[in-house]
Amino acid sequence: MRHLLIFLLLFWGITTAASEAAVVSYTDKLGRSVEIPLPVQRVVFFQLYEMLPSLDVWERVAGVSSYVYRDDLIRAAKPDIEKIPSVGTGSDINIEAVMQLKPDLVLTWAWKPETIRFMEEKGLKVIAVYPESIAELYEVMHLLGRLFEREDAMQTTIAEMETTFSLIRERIGKQPARDKRKMLFLGGQPNLVSCALGINNDLLTMIGGINPAGDIRERSTLLSLEQIVVWNPEIIFIWANAGYSAKDILENPQWRNIRAVREGRVYKTPNWTSWSPRLTMLALWMAKQAYPEDFKDIELAAMADRLYRRVFHIPYQPAVQP
Repeated sequence: MRHLLIFLLLFWGITTAASEAAVVSYTDKLGRSVEIPLPVQRVVFFQLYEMLPSLDVWERVAGVSSYVYRDDLIRAAKPDIEKIPSVGTGSDINIEAVMQLKPDLVLTWAWKPETIRFMEEKGLKVIAVYPESIAELYEVMHLLGRLFEREDAMQTTIAEMETTFSLIRERIGKQPARDKRKMLFLGGQPNLVSCALGINNDLLTMIGGINPAGDIRERSTLLSLEQIVVWNPEIIFIWANAGYSAKDILENPQWRNIRAVREGRVYKTPNWTSWSPRLTMLALWMAKQAYPEDFKDIELAAMADRLYRRVFHIPYQPAVQP
C-alpha cells in the first residue's frame, strides 16, 4: 500500500506538471502575448483556413469565415463545409455568433485591433496573424502544428513547399545578374504597389525580380502613375482579386510607355492565397510568366497535383480563374 501511494503521488505530480506545461505562449502580430492551453478543441477560423486540409482537424473547427464557402480548395477537401457555421468575415465579425460557439481560440487577421480587443474583453481568446514573409508564414504554420498536435503534418507541408521553392531558386540562380527584370505587383488599385513588407515582395525576389518599390518599408503604397513610368517595369503582376484586368492596363493609353505594357507582359495572378501551401503554385506560375524559357518543361498542373496529394490528400482539380 505504501509503494502504491508513493506511485500514485509521483504519477499525479508528473501528470500535473505535464498538464501545466501544455500551454503555448505566442506573441501575435499585434504584440499581444496569448497563452493557449492544449489541446485546442474548438477553433474559429477567419484566416489560415487553407491549412485545414493538411491539419485534418475538421472536427475541431467550431466556425469559419463565410469566405470559406467559396474557396475551391476547401470545397474539394470538405464537400459538406456548409455544416460548419459561418460567423462573418475577418473584417466583419459576428461577435455574438462567435461567443455562442464557445471556442477555445479565434484565429483572425490583424486588421481591426479594436474588434480583437473587444472580443478579448468578452472573454474570447484571440490570435491575430499577418504573415509578412514566407518565414513568418512558416512560423504561423508551426504554431498551428503545436496547437492541434499536428507538428508532423505541418513539417511535411513546409518540406513540400520548400521542394518547389528550391526548384525555382535553383533555376533563377542560373540567370546572369544582368538578366534580372524589374517587376511590380499591383493591388486592388492599379497604382497600389507592393513594397518591402509582405509575401509579394518575397515572391518577386524569389523569381529573379527586382522590385523598384522594395526599398519602401511598407506593405503597399499608392504611387503616382508618373513614378511607375519612371521605374518602367518589364513585368507587372496584378492581385487576383483586383477589380480590374490585365487588359485594362494593356489598353489604357496612360500606361502605353511602360515597357511591360508595350511588350504585353502584364499578368493577373490566379486566385491562390499567399497564406497557404498553394503559395508554391503561385510562385511557380509567376516564375513561368517571368522566365518561360527556363520553366518550359515544368507542368504546373502536375506540380499542383503533387502538392494536393501530398499536402491536402486530394487530387488537384483546376478551378476557373478570373
